[in-house]
Amino acid sequence: MSQIPIPKSQFPLFSYFWSNICCMSVMDYRKMLFLLSLLLTATVQATTVWENKVNVSFIKTVQLFPKGLDMAMPVLTLNSPETLELHFDDISGEPRSYYYTVVQCNSNWTPTTMNVMEYVDGFTEANINDYEYSEGTKQSYIHYTLEFPNIDMRINKSGNYILLVYDRDKDKPLFSRRFMITEAKVQVQAGVAYPRNFAARDQFQEVVFKVNHKGFPIDYPQMEIKATVLQNYRWDHAKVDIRPLLSGMNELNFDFTGTLTFPTAGREFRFFDLRSLRFRGQNIRAFDIRDASNEVFLLYDKPQKRDNYQLIKDLNGQYYIDNLDNPYYNSAADYAYVHFNLDVNGKIPNGNFYVLGAFNDWRYDESCKMTFDVLDQTYTTTQFLKQGWYNYTYIFKPDDGSPDPFFTEGYFMDTENDYTILLYYTPFGERYDRLIAVKHINSLMNRY
Repeated sequence: MSQIPIPKSQFPLFSYFWSNICCMSVMDYRKMLFLLSLLLTATVQATTVWENKVNVSFIKTVQLFPKGLDMAMPVLTLNSPETLELHFDDISGEPRSYYYTVVQCNSNWTPTTMNVMEYVDGFTEANINDYEYSEGTKQSYIHYTLEFPNIDMRINKSGNYILLVYDRDKDKPLFSRRFMITEAKVQVQAGVAYPRNFAARDQFQEVVFKVNHKGFPIDYPQMEIKATVLQNYRWDHAKVDIRPLLSGMNELNFDFTGTLTFPTAGREFRFFDLRSLRFRGQNIRAFDIRDASNEVFLLYDKPQKRDNYQLIKDLNGQYYIDNLDNPYYNSAADYAYVHFNLDVNGKIPNGNFYVLGAFNDWRYDESCKMTFDVLDQTYTTTQFLKQGWYNYTYIFKPDDGSPDPFFTEGYFMDTENDYTILLYYTPFGERYDRLIAVKHINSLMNRY
C-alpha cells in the first residue's frame, strides 16, 4: 500500500493541542489525546491506497481469479454462486497458520468509512486451511488455496475490495489482492476506436462507451457516476474518476476526445514457455539444471521494429501455471531462475529498463529493474518463477519522465488488447461506491 501526503492545514486540532497543552487539566488532556488518536486513525485509513502487492520475499506466485478462469479479472456478481480462487506458495520451509480478511474500498482504493460488519456476513476473518506440500521439486514449498466467498465469510455489498492475508498481525499483511463485486444494474455499450487525433492513430487506441440506465434512476450523473477504464487488467496506467461527458434520457455518454486513450505498445506481448524443465520451450535458449536449482536462459531480446507487425495470439500480459512434466501443477511445478537479456546496442543514459508483466503485478521496483552487463553489452535481470507460460514486456523509464512503452516495443494501431470498464454509483449520503456495471471488450472484437 502507498500513502498520499496530507497538507498540514488539515490538522487544526493538532495546532490547538500544542498551543493549549499548558492550560489543560488532566481530564481535558486525556480527552484531547483520545480525540487525537481517533483523528490520526481516520486520517491513516483515508489516505491508505491498497494495491496488489507482496510484502515478503517467501511468498511467491500469488493468483486471485474467478474459479476455473485463471487469467480473468477477479470480479464477482453480488449474491451469485460465483467464487474466487486464491493460490500462493510459501517457500520458507516453515508451516504457518494463515488468516484472511477483506477491506471495503472506494473507487480509488482507499478504505471506506463503513464498519466491516456492515459489508461482511459471517466471520470477519478466517483461516486458510487448504494446503499441500510440493513433491519432486528442487525448491520445496507449501501451496495454499482458498475459495472465496464461503460459509465462513460472504460480502453483501458491491464495490471494490481488498483481500488481505497475514499470519499474526492483520495490520502487517503478507500480501494484498484487489477484487470487485458488481451489481449489474445498467447496460454498457462500448468499443475501441482510432483516436481522432490523426498523429496519434498508430500509437494509441481510444475507448468510447455509453451507459443505458433505464429502470435505474440516476438524479445527478456528474456527481453520482464515475468510471475506471483498464487496459489488459493493468492498474498501473488505468484511467480513473472519469465523469460522463453528456447525459440524456436514460443515457450517459463517455465519448471523449483524447481522454480514454491507451498506448498500442507492442507487436503483441513477448512470451516464453516454461512448462517443462526437460525440454526447451519456445523462446528459451538454454537450461542449466543443477542439483539444487534450475537456471533458465531466454533468447536475447531486441527492440521491436515499428514497421513489422505480426498478429500473435498472446495472453495480453498475463501468465498461467502449468507443468508438462507432471499433471499436478499446483504442487509439482518447480521454480527456476529465469534470465532476461535485452540488447539495445549499448547503454542508454538517464533512465532504466524494467521487465514487467502480471507475474510481478506490473510494478516498477528494484526486483524487476534491469542492470547493464558491461561484458555482455546487454541489460539483464533474473526472476524467480514457477513453471508455466508467461507474457512480459520491456519498458524504458527516464529518470525525469514517464515510462516509455514505445522505446522497446514499438506500436501499431491494430495491436490486440483487452479493456475493462468499471462503472461506480455513489448517491448522495452513501458511504461507499457501488459498482453497478463491469464491461469487458477487445480491440479487435469490439472495433468502432
